[in-house]
Amino acid sequence: MASEAEMAAMVKTLSALFSHTVAPDAATRTQAEAGLKQAEAHDGLCQALMRIVMDQNADAGVRKSGDGPFCLVAGMEEAHGAAIFFKNRVLKGWRDAPTADDTVLVGPADRDFVRTHIVNAIIAVQQDLSVFFLSALERVLQRDYKNWPQFLPSVISLLDGKNPPSTIYGGLLAIHALTKSLYHAEDPMPQLNEIVTSCFTGLQGIAVTLLPETSPEAGAMLRMIIKIYLKSISRELSPALQQSASLVPWGTLFVNIIEKDLSFLNEKFPNEEEREKQQWWKVKKWSFRSLHMFLVRYCNRDKDYAEFSAMFIQHFAPGIATAYLTQVNKCVQQGAWVTRHVRQQLSTFLADCVKYKSTWAAIKPHAGALVTAWVYPQLCFSNEDAQLWEEDGVEYVQRKMGDYSYEERVNPVEAAEYLVHSLVSKRFGAVFQEVMAFVIQILQSTVDSGTNEASARRKSGAIRLILGISDQMMDEKKSPVHNQMENFFVQHIFPEFKSRFAFLRAQCFEALLMFDGLSFSEEQQRVIFESVLTGVQDPELPVKVWAAQTISLIIDYKAIFEAIKPYVPNLMQTLLQLTSEIDMDTLTTGMENLASFFPEQLAPFSVQLCTQMRDSFVALVQDINAIGDDDFEKIISPLETATGILKAICSLIQAVENAPIILVELDNLLAPVMVEVLKNDFSDLITECMDVIDTLVSCSKIVSAQDWLVWAELYKAFNRDSIVFVEDIVGSVDNFIRLGKNHILANPQIALEMVEMVKKILSPENQEIEDEDRSYGCMIAESLLLNLRGHMDPFLGQFIALSLIHLKNEGDLQAIFKVHLLEMVINCMYHSPLHTLHLLEQSNATATFFYIWFKELESFSRVHDKKLSILALTAVLSLPAGVIPSLQGHIGTLLHNLMKLFQEYPAALETRQVYLKQMAGDDEEEDEERDEKSQSASEEPKEEDGDASDDDDDYVNFLSAKKSGGYDYDDFVDFGLEEDPYFETPLDTVDPYIEFVRFLKSCPPDHVLLKAVNAEQHSFLQQIVVVAETNERRLIEDAQKQQQQQQEPR
Repeated sequence: MASEAEMAAMVKTLSALFSHTVAPDAATRTQAEAGLKQAEAHDGLCQALMRIVMDQNADAGVRKSGDGPFCLVAGMEEAHGAAIFFKNRVLKGWRDAPTADDTVLVGPADRDFVRTHIVNAIIAVQQDLSVFFLSALERVLQRDYKNWPQFLPSVISLLDGKNPPSTIYGGLLAIHALTKSLYHAEDPMPQLNEIVTSCFTGLQGIAVTLLPETSPEAGAMLRMIIKIYLKSISRELSPALQQSASLVPWGTLFVNIIEKDLSFLNEKFPNEEEREKQQWWKVKKWSFRSLHMFLVRYCNRDKDYAEFSAMFIQHFAPGIATAYLTQVNKCVQQGAWVTRHVRQQLSTFLADCVKYKSTWAAIKPHAGALVTAWVYPQLCFSNEDAQLWEEDGVEYVQRKMGDYSYEERVNPVEAAEYLVHSLVSKRFGAVFQEVMAFVIQILQSTVDSGTNEASARRKSGAIRLILGISDQMMDEKKSPVHNQMENFFVQHIFPEFKSRFAFLRAQCFEALLMFDGLSFSEEQQRVIFESVLTGVQDPELPVKVWAAQTISLIIDYKAIFEAIKPYVPNLMQTLLQLTSEIDMDTLTTGMENLASFFPEQLAPFSVQLCTQMRDSFVALVQDINAIGDDDFEKIISPLETATGILKAICSLIQAVENAPIILVELDNLLAPVMVEVLKNDFSDLITECMDVIDTLVSCSKIVSAQDWLVWAELYKAFNRDSIVFVEDIVGSVDNFIRLGKNHILANPQIALEMVEMVKKILSPENQEIEDEDRSYGCMIAESLLLNLRGHMDPFLGQFIALSLIHLKNEGDLQAIFKVHLLEMVINCMYHSPLHTLHLLEQSNATATFFYIWFKELESFSRVHDKKLSILALTAVLSLPAGVIPSLQGHIGTLLHNLMKLFQEYPAALETRQVYLKQMAGDDEEEDEERDEKSQSASEEPKEEDGDASDDDDDYVNFLSAKKSGGYDYDDFVDFGLEEDPYFETPLDTVDPYIEFVRFLKSCPPDHVLLKAVNAEQHSFLQQIVVVAETNERRLIEDAQKQQQQQQEPR
């Protein structure tokens, strides 16, 4: 441990370094940063940093010296820099063992000092510094809590009412840090139980004493207690907290907090934004969230909490719902002001209560009023909306169209829509007609909406109300109005296309999106088409964006498809311009669809459009680069937009597939940009960038010189471990091999690089790659062996060795990976049978390999798998007798398995054809199944007031459906070793029957194979001969037809 004099010297040196890190001279800053880096090697650094930060007598100027370990001179800037450096030092260096990046671990003396003093430091420093100590404390607790038994008792002692408020608050902060540190623990329940039993009764008692107070300090302490409770129940629910003895006092506390009158803040904080930031409103927010956590996290189908769920829903939720309804009534009847977050929580909790019989009984008498007096006013176009629209149209669009999760945003309007949707969808018979009657009443009373803004705003609320239940109105099984919707649009929506109020014009297009699938007459389709063309030229940005979003929708209209063609280039330009302006991916689907459906119209403008798309993409990448990796939330939107643009570029490339000159121009435009993305390790964009190159290569059927520069950077990125998912690049590598064969043969270094890629993926020492990803190494090896057949002999030994290393433990391997390992050797066998067998002999692995191969034949399910095995076995049997002595006694086994493969081959072909038809869009059965699900979901429960249909993720599904314009049943399919229509190899043109029969006919009468067959096998061989001859005749006929077609005059 450093002496006091040594510590003082270290503090002085570090203080000077921190002051130099903000010096105007770059060289001085660099030197100071290097000095701080070197200081990490000293055990005592953390102690020195804490001493710099700490000083009870700090003011805005210089820190004064005094008694105690923390009282040394330091400026406020140095203290702030020291606090940040301390946090980062602890986060990186407080580990049990060294890491791959050679981070210096925090030493034992520092660890002891930090554990002893950090809580007192949190209490003593100002809030802007304590956050860094709290972050460090969380890391220390993550690593050391199990071996720090005195921590919890020591912080509980700080909660004694005799202590100063700042001390009590510091104790609460420390307990909160502990609950946060346990959130990601492997098994947090033992520690959570300890916290609950040790201090939750005391915390609840403190909270009760704080509740009558009005000071911000009391509010901050109460807020921290509620946050401790919420964090403790966020992952698992302690058995102690499931008991009535705990639920009653805590639940009562939360309800009392929610009911607390905070009107005393209104006069003190007349500005609503400032008022919303006050501690007491935050206390309410966290109380709402705690009660909601019980409902959505633990009252679902989780069997572990079935008993708690039944008790909470039956005995607690109805009372909470009643309290919420009282708060709603105060807002409606008395005009009580609440924050946006409270409005959201009131609506969301009530919405989630609608499905339960016990809570529906409390809500049902108020259902109509909830819609008309609570939901509807929030859906009307507001002054806040108007101000944002006027001041920043881009932000207005981003807020209204942005795709944020429930945890990330506060949107009471969306929550109100969720409430009405829940009421109508879960209790259709009791609510729907009343809602529709109210909507019609509003629409009839707003006939002057074209001239009266107040009426226009009221009408906007009525329209938004029906948008919130659009899926229910369109449900043919239960909606009495589903066949009246065209008339509804004609009468109430379409006239507003020409409204003088821009928000109504925008809402018309939004209505079309939400009622996607609604059929219109050709006359009305033309009205929509003309309105969209006008809308995308509207002077108001939000109108233009919503109009542009409907482009994908109207393409499907029969009367519009032909009429839109002359406008396609300009529409694409508009979409590009708007996408760049709003910085969102909302319109990129429209670009993709225009490129896919109208290739002829876009082909003459493809280079110009692609140039614009490229420039937009580059600008987005620059924005992402400027933001950096530290703020992922800020780069989500530009990332999504960038990927959307790349997808649209792919569609545009496909549109000019038959124009090789244009493809060359596009390649010259795009390949250099993809090179830069790879150079700069933009891992989140690599997949889509490689899709662009794949599309260029696939359409042009060549790998250009520009594309080979992309390969060079891809290989470098792979070796830097910048490729997060090997799956993302395996298709690209295959394309380079298939379509760049001649270039690879002329430049053998490229083949060597590809082999090195295979070796890195399959190397057992590479622990970062899972078995399913290792399969992609086998796929790259297969592509090399099949496409460069006859040129890969130098690498066969490496491929075989890699396969055999893994196959030693074949019982532990996943089935798919095992097949790929076997096929890597089988491909070697097909490539060079004699060389491969010699290599297996040298490894004493011949018998073992064939045993595993034939044992796993059932897993060789694809046509490709069976064909490859047939060809490889044929190649082995065609070798001169006696070259591999160990196989001579097993010819019968080889023949038996060869015939088994031939027997199964026709069924595999048939399965492949069925699968390809399904992939091509022949999915009527899927549609029927989806309709059945829809019908089942539409049926009302027999007991109208009983439990309604349940969905654990109601709110998440509602938001997802709202953003997509309808409910989307998007099922993930894991193809495994099923047929893949995009999987191409040189074997596709090889007929295994013809190849085998050619070998058979070349056999002399005394060939070992012919001697080994019995009568039954001989008969089967004759059948193979017949199939081969038939296939060969068909090939000849097809070739003749093709030749005739080429000779015919055009």
